[in-house]
Amino acid sequence: MIRIESIAVGMDTPYHDFLLCDERSLIYATLEYRDFLLRAVGGKATYLVARDEQGQIVGVLPFFSIESPGIGTVINSLPWYGSYGGCIVTGNHAALARRELLNQFRSHAEAPGVLSATVILSPFEEEFLPVYRDTLSPSAYDHRIGQLTQLPTLTDKTEKELEAKLQQKTRNLARKSLKQGFDLRERNDEEAWKFLYETHVENMLAVQGKHKPWDHFVALREALPPGSRRLLIAELGGLPVAGLLLLYFNKTVEYVTPVIKLAYRSQQPLSFLIWYGMLDAIRQGYSWWNWGGTWVSQESLHHFKAGWGAIDMPYTYVIASSPAGRAKLSEHRANLGELFPFFYTYPYAQLCQ
Repeated sequence: MIRIESIAVGMDTPYHDFLLCDERSLIYATLEYRDFLLRAVGGKATYLVARDEQGQIVGVLPFFSIESPGIGTVINSLPWYGSYGGCIVTGNHAALARRELLNQFRSHAEAPGVLSATVILSPFEEEFLPVYRDTLSPSAYDHRIGQLTQLPTLTDKTEKELEAKLQQKTRNLARKSLKQGFDLRERNDEEAWKFLYETHVENMLAVQGKHKPWDHFVALREALPPGSRRLLIAELGGLPVAGLLLLYFNKTVEYVTPVIKLAYRSQQPLSFLIWYGMLDAIRQGYSWWNWGGTWVSQESLHHFKAGWGAIDMPYTYVIASSPAGRAKLSEHRANLGELFPFFYTYPYAQLCQ
């Protein structure tokens, strides 16, 4: 017997402890990340908890919903730049807990006014895609290539073992970066965060991409405790020339926002930061460096991550939407990004124009 309920006051500690029972759980499922999302994208947070006969937590499934008045509601597990969602389950009741959580999610997805409900599986949950398909009866899928580097364990040969994971070109660039005279700084001051944001904007404009808003960086800094995030800065002659924002939870480090002053690209300050970031993660006992998702079309980005020893771990967006919901999304196709900011709605190519 599995009972499904929404997380209640006083459940923060057992919820956190449950996440740590599964080495594959990621920061996206934490309540601190929930608080960040509430600040950054708003909407309503629903965190489903599965309990067994003894009342022990055996599974969780977090999701957010956002309503555009007069249009409808969109559900994501989870929103904001493809944050992983889906189920985290453990123990003898894992399979049953997953199905019951998904059944409850489906009841929310089928509520009046819901236009679409998307679950973004983590690469570690992808093997259970058939269960999501059978339970949610999705109308569409979207696919990404997850890339993760499995970090070596800490020994007196750690640096050599890490080097051995890198492709030759990347190894050479990392070695070059260590000879440029960069200073490594871990910073949490306003000036450093402003550097991260402003350089991020410059980098995105250079590739005609969309940058993250400043208030999202503020929200992340406020919601996540210092132990869950680090901002590494490479300085040259006292000036910041590259930055790297990393998130930490359980056994995985998340590669979130890398930035570099373009004039210093040839000196490889980002390689410098990644190298030391990985070594520091190994010393702290982390097992995985998660580079995040890559579009199939992003060949150069995929190649860059692969150079750092990343292995491909594909994952799927599972999207459930009724014919009426898809019709409404098609009707507002041109401005879905404004109606449901930072939420995934539906594959645009599959919506009628």
